[in-house]
Amino acid sequence: MALLLAVMTLLTALQVLLRYAFNTGFLWSLEATTYCFAWLVLVGMSYGVRTHSHIAIDVLVNRFTPSIQRMFGLAVILVCLVYASLMLFGAAEFVHRLFVLGNDARDLPVQRWLLTIILPFGFGLLFLRFFQAGLAIWRGQDSES
Repeated sequence: MALLLAVMTLLTALQVLLRYAFNTGFLWSLEATTYCFAWLVLVGMSYGVRTHSHIAIDVLVNRFTPSIQRMFGLAVILVCLVYASLMLFGAAEFVHRLFVLGNDARDLPVQRWLLTIILPFGFGLLFLRFFQAGLAIWRGQDSES
């Protein structure tokens, strides 16, 4: 994730420098930055779940007993698993269609499906992390999720 952020930052800074100092630039820089950002977000989602750095609004839930908190946690994990599953299957279908069509990216000389393969990968990883979090709650090993 740090590498993607560094690439985005350097590419954007270089583009600004070229545009304002030399009145030129790269045609492909915006698209490259956009795909780097998408990869960063899609990998970062599962990392946030794994490290418990996601936002948790638990003011109401903390007022209940631990067993009810556990039930709330499992219910939320179930909703998240359904969401990740739907996104995973939709993303896989989208990438498959791009593969069949053979579309190239707009400004990059790369097949578009190669750039969007992160969609099913990212949501699959997110599903895995939510499943792991659900197992931890089920076993009583985790109270932070």
